[in-house]
Amino acid sequence: MTFRAQISVVFSFFLLLPFALVGCSGPSFVPLEGVLTLDGEAVEGATVCLTPKNREVGRDAAGTTDANGRFVVSTGSDPGCIVGEYSISVLKIEQSGDSIATMRAKNVFPEQYADPASSGLSVDVRKNAEPLKLDLTN
Repeated sequence: MTFRAQISVVFSFFLLLPFALVGCSGPSFVPLEGVLTLDGEAVEGATVCLTPKNREVGRDAAGTTDANGRFVVSTGSDPGCIVGEYSISVLKIEQSGDSIATMRAKNVFPEQYADPASSGLSVDVRKNAEPLKLDLTN
């Protein structure tokens, strides 16, 4: 092999190395689902938000409840969430008004659950996580 060919191989290796490392070092996502009830009744259309307690490692995740109060958590376009500890908040936004000028959005879920720092809700997500059961009261 000529010196020029050797340089080309070495150059190619270092050029492609960052792309190879990116695929190996991504976060591990764990599937997570649950059920939300308020005063024993399933809540439809609520958003369950998970905020990582360690912002350097985790990312926000969320899921929206169906008619049975069931939700599946995702992190952006990735299903599940990153292993770690999370604070939980719950919102249900309803809009009113006939036009953009008069449109208003309002959280109709109890305000105590709107802030992850004061909701009193948390979860430690690990591999093979059990489904969340959020049985909240008004």
